Amino acid sequence: MMTVEELSDSDISKATGILLNQFEKKYEINKYYYDDSKYHEVDIDLFDVVFSKERLYDDIDKLISAYEDIIETVSYQIDFIAGNDDTHSAVLKYEQNNEDIKDFGLFVTRRTIPNLQPYYSSQICNAYVNLTHVSFGVYY
Repeated sequence: MMTVEELSDSDISKATGILLNQFEKKYEINKYYYDDSKYHEVDIDLFDVVFSKERLYDDIDKLISAYEDIIETVSYQIDFIAGNDDTHSAVLKYEQNNEDIKDFGLFVTRRTIPNLQPYYSSQICNAYVNLTHVSFGVYY
């Protein structure tokens, strides 16, 4: 989760609860604030989540649904970068407001990215998916 202001422990707990309702798994939470950045990152890693080839998009839809609930629940402007193998590069692009997010895996935001068709769109958010250079955990 990327925010301009640091998320409160209460909001992190709410977001984690929403994710665990969809994916009841072990998890780990890390907070990052980079010295040269204006963004805060809360990284919620879910462990032992298995994505199958047959259900990959169903599970991505579950993630998008959870993120949409979090956007409605959390009191901060928040964006999500998920399933990214190179988070550091994705965060750099995000911080530069780079519209070239083709390598993000799953990017859920309130923003509209020009010249890019969202995988999912609602009044709450847009979700962009590209699985070319990323993975979502273990595939069976």
